[in-house]
Amino acid sequence: MQSQLKILFVDDHVGLRDGMTQMLKNKDSSFDFVCASDYESALETLKENRGIKIVILDLNLDGRSGLELIPELKKLSSDISILIYTMFNDVIHVENSLLNGVQGYITKDATIDELASAITTVANGNSYYNKAATELMQSLLVKHGREHYITNDLSYLFDNYKSLSKKEREVFILLSQDMHVADIAKKLGKSEKTVINQRTEVYSKLDIKDRHDLLEKAKLLGLIV
Repeated sequence: MQSQLKILFVDDHVGLRDGMTQMLKNKDSSFDFVCASDYESALETLKENRGIKIVILDLNLDGRSGLELIPELKKLSSDISILIYTMFNDVIHVENSLLNGVQGYITKDATIDELASAITTVANGNSYYNKAATELMQSLLVKHGREHYITNDLSYLFDNYKSLSKKEREVFILLSQDMHVADIAKKLGKSEKTVINQRTEVYSKLDIKDRHDLLEKAKLLGLIV
């Protein structure tokens, strides 16, 4: 029997949300949804359902930003993955979502097949950004004064960043914040050997040569300023 993947779907458009969850379950019977329509009910639902692995989160919850909810969700379940599902496809929302450490960003014009694929990708510990979000991520580089880096090499950097697992992304972000291996291990509850191995994977996948190169690539990805 296929194991169930418990998902919290947070969207204040109840009809759309319920319709999407039904279509997604038809696509993949392992998807097991619980739903919430606002900030408070999302937190309460997460408290009552400790098995939730992924939150599909709209960015507009009855006039309140869904991004405000992410830190509270993480307090209740530090390992939970966040997949943004929104009508917004502008630079500001994409950038703010990335800075809040989401694992995926997909716009509501995506097909049901793509949304199902995004859920599966995030569930496997990887990141997922659809075409619209990826194009906007690249435009962020212009915003940060890096126009001359908008090349095929930069697209390659974004592709490789998306290939990092959730745990590798955590290590990469903490390294970019000038944290040492011992401190990262303590923060994440891992052994130093595990962190060193994940750091090696990050350096390999992103073709990082040294500390300076790590910081430059973190800046290009919009993870630090």
